Amino acid sequence: MILKSFLKQYWLFSNVIQRIKIILLAVIISIVFTSFSAYGYQLKNWRQAYFTLATRFDLAQSLSKSNMFWDDLRSVYLFDSSLWNKNKVSENENFWFIEPSIGGGLLYPSDKRKKNGYNNIGLFNEIRYRNILIRQTADIDSRYKYDKFYPAHRNRAMQGRIDEAYLQYNWKYGFLRLGRMNRNWGPFTDRSLVLSSYPYSYDAFEWEIHTSLFEFRHLFSPFNYKRSNWDTDNNSKINRYLTAHSLNILIGEWITLGITETVVFTRKEGLPDLQYVNPMSIYTVTNTNQEGDGNLMLGFQWKVYPFTKRLIFKGQIALDDFQVDNEKVTDQEPAHWGCDIGLFWLDPFNIPQRNLFRAEYSKRSEWLYTVTDANGKKGERYTYLGKSLGLPLIDGDKVSIGFDIVGNNFWAFSYDFAYCRQGANTALTRWKDSEPGNEKGLPIETDYPYENRIETSMQALFYYKNYVDLKLEVCAGWIKNNDNIKTRSFEFSPLVDVTLTLHYSNFSVKLPK
Repeated sequence: MILKSFLKQYWLFSNVIQRIKIILLAVIISIVFTSFSAYGYQLKNWRQAYFTLATRFDLAQSLSKSNMFWDDLRSVYLFDSSLWNKNKVSENENFWFIEPSIGGGLLYPSDKRKKNGYNNIGLFNEIRYRNILIRQTADIDSRYKYDKFYPAHRNRAMQGRIDEAYLQYNWKYGFLRLGRMNRNWGPFTDRSLVLSSYPYSYDAFEWEIHTSLFEFRHLFSPFNYKRSNWDTDNNSKINRYLTAHSLNILIGEWITLGITETVVFTRKEGLPDLQYVNPMSIYTVTNTNQEGDGNLMLGFQWKVYPFTKRLIFKGQIALDDFQVDNEKVTDQEPAHWGCDIGLFWLDPFNIPQRNLFRAEYSKRSEWLYTVTDANGKKGERYTYLGKSLGLPLIDGDKVSIGFDIVGNNFWAFSYDFAYCRQGANTALTRWKDSEPGNEKGLPIETDYPYENRIETSMQALFYYKNYVDLKLEVCAGWIKNNDNIKTRSFEFSPLVDVTLTLHYSNFSVKLPK
């Protein structure tokens, strides 16, 4: 009887527990499926120039709450609303959207081995159903045949790529994403020192969690050795991996501060090093204490409004190597670092059109992204398919001032004046510390003239709704020591680039709720 009574009470108690679980599950499902993410476009399409302008004016919002991760292009309150198609597809509707585009351009002068003309065909396909997003983008471009890092057949009649292809699940406080993707991590839409959209896109697993106070994101990607022979000094067949995480703190509406860690590491066989896969691990401590081999990149980013919302100070610093002592030879090498900073002044002139003045500076040290010969053979270069995972160029600096003006009805104009210096090193430059006469663990001493460039450039943008886009760029440059070959004086170097794109953005099908 006692046992029977006990079982009866246990059954009643467990029944209550089950009901509570069901109620909690129903609440969670309700919260998840009533949340949605804003409608966006792929990162690389004809709208990118307009979106980049909008972010300078601080009038664009990314998927990121901190605006420190740029995954796609979002609707903004700049230019005519038809540019962003936000009136055709509501944010809380389920839909299927397709946007084809075809374009052509003329570049003068071009490199000797390139043609002056080029053409491009693009297709953007997206399905959104409640919290599920499926996206694919195809990019066919005649300029791929001239890219020595293009990982396919350059001799065929057409060259193209699936630039994005992923499945994403959104919820109120974050998302999960799996597939091929493109992004920039940092305060700038079009570039990043630590993780950028410059290299060819790669497949990865990525997730994010955010609140009104912070935003945390983690990414992990395996790089197949069969497709990345450029990334090892001896084309060794070794498994390479990229792992990255970033934490941004939001201090009200005025200050955003963040830190990013990325690591390229390798493993000959078996599972990857879980110390780096672990999103909660501090990669800097792991790497500095040699618990795990890998090429670590440490980044700091910020966006600050100094006293007024009309001024914006934002930037990013990357540390590729830093020394805490000089007990080892590798701690005696020069620091590898980079910075990218900008100050933006909104509407300095009292005119009807929105206008912006900006001053920017960037620096990339001589050996940023590179590694010793021994680590290069292991595949630890900070590259994918031969291209830097960060900025395209190292070993140089640039200071510039610029002015932007935007007309709401279908046009924009930008002017820039800059002075640049560029060395001969690239992300693939070897240290050659394994050769006789060079001390192991230290980069070789370099002696070459820096290329000096003074340039003034103008960019004009014109579009008609969602049908036609015209981009005109004119640059006048004066170069000394072109290609790091010493010359006595500056030489004039003009450049004209005209691109016309036709696109149809009105095809969307509403899906059942």
